[in-house]
Amino acid sequence: MIRSHRLFPILLILITGLLTVWLDVVSRWQPNKRDLDPNKPEVVADGVMATRFDPKGMLQEKLIAGRMWQYPDRTESYFESPDLQSYKNGVLAYHAIGESGRYNSKTKQALFDKKVTLIQPATANQQETRVISSNMRIDTIRHIAQSEALTHFYYGKSSGSAVGFIYQQQAGQLQLLSNAKVTYEK
Repeated sequence: MIRSHRLFPILLILITGLLTVWLDVVSRWQPNKRDLDPNKPEVVADGVMATRFDPKGMLQEKLIAGRMWQYPDRTESYFESPDLQSYKNGVLAYHAIGESGRYNSKTKQALFDKKVTLIQPATANQQETRVISSNMRIDTIRHIAQSEALTHFYYGKSSGSAVGFIYQQQAGQLQLLSNAKVTYEK
């Protein structure tokens, strides 16, 4: 007959062994993975506002959109009514407003593909600039906006149009690519 003081260590070893086996099974267990439909959005959000800060902690970019969605395993996010705002030293440098667009998180480029207006606010030294086009690509790292579509622009009372443009925000330069027509007024 086994005495109770000898039974306790045997039961303790047996319980510890069972617990070890159970923890091993639980830690290796993987839930059934569902394959996501690549044609259906994985994420959908209404009333989106995303911000990015520079290394000094100052506001660098802000994206506001009525709706955003993203498909599984893709680097692009799609937007309705996007407003992309770019800041320099905490001050609004320009912003682009469109009906729809997408942003590639890998290349850091935004593509506004329907009715887009790029606005550089007025400063003490220059008037507001507006560039309007049916589509526009914006490189948010190099701060370059461009389009090959018919474009209209307004600078104070001056205006014009061209087929295609390249806008370099850092230099403050708007390059018209072809068929440029400009009306200059002081």
